[in-house]
Amino acid sequence: MFISDTHLPQLLPPQSYHDPQWYRQELEHVLIPGWHLVATTAQLSRDGAFITFELLGRPVLLRRHGEEIRGFLNVCPHRLAKLSDRASGHCAVLKCGYHGWEFDEVSGATRKIPDAPSFRPLEKGMLGLRGIKVAVSGGLIFASLDPQASDIAFALASCGTQLERMTSSRGCLGFREVRLPVNWKVAVENTLESYHVAEVHPRTFGRAPLEQDCRHELLADASIFLGPGDQRAWMYALEKMALARIGMPRTGVYRHAHLHPTCTIAQTDAFTIVLSFLPETATQTRLFMSWFAPQGGAGTGLWNAMLRQWGRLQAGFWLKVVGEDLVMLPCVQAGISSPEHAGDGLISRREERIVHYQAWLLDRLGKSEPERRPSLKHPAGTPS
Repeated sequence: MFISDTHLPQLLPPQSYHDPQWYRQELEHVLIPGWHLVATTAQLSRDGAFITFELLGRPVLLRRHGEEIRGFLNVCPHRLAKLSDRASGHCAVLKCGYHGWEFDEVSGATRKIPDAPSFRPLEKGMLGLRGIKVAVSGGLIFASLDPQASDIAFALASCGTQLERMTSSRGCLGFREVRLPVNWKVAVENTLESYHVAEVHPRTFGRAPLEQDCRHELLADASIFLGPGDQRAWMYALEKMALARIGMPRTGVYRHAHLHPTCTIAQTDAFTIVLSFLPETATQTRLFMSWFAPQGGAGTGLWNAMLRQWGRLQAGFWLKVVGEDLVMLPCVQAGISSPEHAGDGLISRREERIVHYQAWLLDRLGKSEPERRPSLKHPAGTPS
C-alpha cells in the first residue's frame, strides 16, 4: 500500500531542472558532499589497474593497490597536468606521464621527483595528489569528493539490498555508459514511480502492479519500492532450485532502492541492475549502468555459472526497459524547460517517492517548502 491518502504537490520549481544557477547550488550543497556510484570492481580486477573519468567536472583516477581501491584527483601537483588521459589501463607505479613525478599508491604523497635538486627547498612528500573518498560494497565502487563525507555503509545497509552477495565482482555481467541530454533529476525521478509503466513499457512490463501488491518505504537518505517479481511457475521453480544451491531463498519480491542523491538499485532474487545518474551540467547527465547475478561461495561453481548465464538472459529484458525510459526522457526535459507551463504540476500517490526525494533535496539546499505544500504524511485535499 502507498503511504499518502491523496495526491501530492510538485515541490521543485521547473527552473530547478534546467537553470545553471540552481545546478551550481546543487553542486555545492548536494552533489559534491554526496556519494556516487562510479565504477565496478570488475573494471579494476588486478593490482595496478586504473580507470579515469570526470565526476562533477573533476578529473578522477581510481587504482587498485593490492586489495584496496584508491581514488585521487587526476591532476599532478607539479604543472597541473592529468596524470593519465587514458580511460583505463595498468601501471606498476603511480606516475605522471608529463614529467615523471611518482606518487605513493596509498597516500598520494610524492615519492620520486626527477632532477629533485632543481626544486630546492622542496622536500620529498611536500606536494602530493589530492585523495578522494572511496567505498566498496560488493562489486560496486562509490566515491565522494567531500573529505568530510559521512560513512555510506549505514545508508546502504538500510536499503536491504545485500550488495556484498548480489553484486560481487565475479557476478558482474556487464556495464555501460550513456550520455543523456536531460537534467539528472529528470532521469532519477523517472525511476521512482510506476505510474508511467503502462504507457512507456507496454511491451515489457505491460501494466503497473496493483496498489495492494506494492509498498513504499521512506528512509532518511533513501526510499524503497517493494512489489511482486515474476510469478510464472517455471521461473519460480528454476530460480528456487538454483538459488537454493548457493544458499539463498527465492522470495518472489522485486526491490527498487534509491540511494540519495544519484544511485538506484533494482533487484529480483536472481538479478541486480544498478543505475547511477552522474550530472555533468544542468541539462546533461552521464548514466553509468552495471548488472549482476548473485554468486555463492566455495563448492557452488556450477550453480554460479548457471546463475550468470541466466542473468545474461535477463539483462536483455532489463536493458530494454531502460532503453524505453531513455527514449522518453528528452521529451520530459523539453516540456519542463519550457518558459511557460499549465500549472505547478501534480504528483499521484503512486509517485510519492518523488515527493520524499524532492523534500530531501530542498532540505539539503536550505530551501523551505511553501506553506501550501504539505508534508507526505499530511497531504492536501482530494482533486476537485
